[in-house]
Amino acid sequence: MRDFRQLSFGVVAILCLGFTGARVAWAEGPGRQGHYVEDPLAPHVTEGTTARLGTSVGFLYGERLDVLALGLAVAGGQRFGRFAIEAEYSYLNFTMKGPSNLALGDGQRLGVVGRFDVLRLGSAIIGGNSMLAVYVEGGAAVAWNDWYQPAYDEASRIVPADTKRVEGQAGFGIQLDHRLQEPIGFPRRIGWFLGWRVALAPHETEAASICRGASCRPAPMMPNERYTDRSMLFQSSLAVTW
Repeated sequence: MRDFRQLSFGVVAILCLGFTGARVAWAEGPGRQGHYVEDPLAPHVTEGTTARLGTSVGFLYGERLDVLALGLAVAGGQRFGRFAIEAEYSYLNFTMKGPSNLALGDGQRLGVVGRFDVLRLGSAIIGGNSMLAVYVEGGAAVAWNDWYQPAYDEASRIVPADTKRVEGQAGFGIQLDHRLQEPIGFPRRIGWFLGWRVALAPHETEAASICRGASCRPAPMMPNERYTDRSMLFQSSLAVTW
């Protein structure tokens, strides 16, 4: 609970910073006019409040079940040139790996992530008012995993105990970012992200049950053969900056 309170405070602080920065930029008329670009090949100024919405798909490893995760993510924060910091929330649905679409559970993630553009290709290469960036990112989140019991007409299966843990995150990817040559205030830039993210958490030997409907019995304990649990997600999202 203490970790969650501290992380929640950080998330709220970042969101407040982002929207406060937006109000200051709105109040300064000359500052807004300064984002007007006459030359479509001019250098890019990537500053302002940012918001993202996208999808995530990948796998969770280390739980009693290896599952396919599919869900949505939303984030908001602030860009400071090549560096951006965001608060992010994601919801994931867990299904059986393979051709089956059997729902096994769901997960939620609430965290903070920092992203840095290590390489940028400007408009002279990509095209007028466009930019391509290769980025790396890192952060931390609180992760909740909840698992469903099978219905009475489904086969019995292992149902892991619900978990809550803090995980570290790292990733990389590409961003295609386009600025509006005559900005209207919202948005000034529109971008598309495509990347991979890995999350790591300390492995714990967790209880599980073998269930069918409401009938459950304890499952054998899982041998402690690893030090970390991990997930790997492929992310695609649309972002705006203003």
